[in-house]
Formats: sequence, C-alpha cells, structure tokens
Amino acid sequence: KRLAKEARFQETQAKNAALGKKVKDTPAARGKGRGEASFFRVTCKDNGRGMPHEDIPNMFGRVLSGTKYGLRQTRGKFGLGAKMALIWSKMSTGLPIDIKSSMKGQDYITFCRLDIDIHKNVPHIHLHEKRENNDHWHGAEIQVIIEGNWTTHRSRILHYMRQMAVITPYAQFLFRFLSDAAEKNLTIKFTRRTDVMPPVPLLTKHHPSAVDLLLIKRLITDTTKPNLLQFLQHEFVNISKAHADRLIGEMGPDFSAKTTVNSLTSQQLVRIHQLFRQAKFDDPSGNVCIPFHLDLLITFQLLID
Repeated sequence: KRLAKEARFQETQAKNAALGKKVKDTPAARGKGRGEASFFRVTCKDNGRGMPHEDIPNMFGRVLSGTKYGLRQTRGKFGLGAKMALIWSKMSTGLPIDIKSSMKGQDYITFCRLDIDIHKNVPHIHLHEKRENNDHWHGAEIQVIIEGNWTTHRSRILHYMRQMAVITPYAQFLFRFLSDAAEKNLTIKFTRRTDVMPPVPLLTKHHPSAVDLLLIKRLITDTTKPNLLQFLQHEFVNISKAHADRLIGEMGPDFSAKTTVNSLTSQQLVRIHQLFRQAKFDDPSGNVCIPFHLDLLITFQLLID
C-alpha cells in the first residue's frame, strides 16, 4: 500500500512538473526525520546451546508456536523478537532471514534461509541444509537485512543493549556498528560481572486471573484430569477443592463437579473465563521467582557513571 501510494504521488508530481507547477517532496521523504532511511545487515550471534536442525523452520517461521503451557520466570519470549525482525524484513525489503546453528558436539552447522507466510503463519523455506563444522562451534547466528534509520534510533538501540547487560550480568555483550565511513564505526563491549549463574526458576501453574480463553482451551486439550473439579484444582494455582466447588456452583446449572472437561462447549468455556475474571483469587506466590542481585546492579551503575 505504501509503495502504491508513493507511486501515485510521484505520477501526480510528474504531471505537475510537466505543467510547470510546483513539485512537492514525497511523503516518504517528508517522514524520514533527522536521518535518511537506509538498509542494514543485522547479525546476532551467540555461543549458546544451539537449536535442533529439524526444529529451526518452525522456531523462526511460525509466530507463537509451542507446546509448553506451564509458567516459568523469564526475561523474554524465545524467538518472538527474531520473528518480528523477520516480519519487518519481509515488509521493508522482502528478503528472507539467514539462520546458522549448531549444538554442542555436532559435527555440522545447520544453515536455514526462510521467510514467513504472514497470512498462513507458516515458514517458507528457501534453503535448509547441513554444513561442515570444522571449528566445533556451537550456538546460533541470525542475519537479516532491513530498512532502518541509524541516526534516529541509535540511542534506543544502545539503551536496549545496556538493559540487556543489566539483567544478564553473567553474559558478555559486544555491539559493533560498521559504517561506510570508517570514522562513524562504533564498538561497545559490556563485560560479564559474575561467573555465577542464577538458579533455574521453578515451574508453576497458571493463575486463573491471568489466563485467556485460548489458553483455557489448550489446557483442557493437554490435561490428564477427567472432570471439571480436578481440572480447576490441578491446572491452576490458588484454587483449593473447596474453592473449586464454590466456583462450579457459581458457573450455573449446566456445570457440575463431575462434568468432563472434554465435553465443555464454547459457551461454557466463555462462562469459565468470565468467572475467572470476576472472582477474587489470592495473589500468586513469589517463591518460584529468582530475585535479581542488587549488588551486581549497583556495580553496573558505578561502571556506567
């Protein structure tokens, strides 16, 4: 739509120029702001655990894919940022994303070039192959070409890198910007501030106030509990047997403790969701969360100052 609009605008301006009328700047040119939009090759590489060869297309080419619905404290949603970058690449340049990955001990590197069918939410694979891993590297590397404006967004990118360094003191970050003009190159390194990894957060169940209708349907699909009473007790936190009995009583005459969850209709699921939003539940316990080390945050701030 944007390209079509610009094409129509340019056609109108060409006619105006032929008639000797004043020619205006294109909408895109007027909206560039402080700097002109350019094309950038963005590469992100780590030395982590890598990804299985066969899973990579769905991990990057399908938005919100997954089968695990337990909750664990996280500092982001894996793959979501990469998928958004892929979608922006498709919108701004139309070019696919390149992914390299290898797991520890593997003698090959997976190379995958793909884009995404936004409407069908499926990956469109251009190339998916195994290559030699002579350096015994493990981790992941993602490369994408996008349209952007470094002059306008530089401060936000550096602020993001700083935030990443704050919440992951056990990792080292290296940011490098390479310009056509060497004097504009930029390298920033955030060194790790601890060699101690934080404990793995504990797995917990969903709080009833925080679930949506889609998640309730998925939990019903995956549960091993046959009836509604057991489902409420065991798939959510802060719902005891007595509380579950009261909730079922408030749902109406179409519900009972022995109602099989697989037989629930769409209207009944909507009723459960509505009741979850209206009812009062105790706040979830914070025992499953891992606190941030304040001394590391203070150290980081002193280094910045």
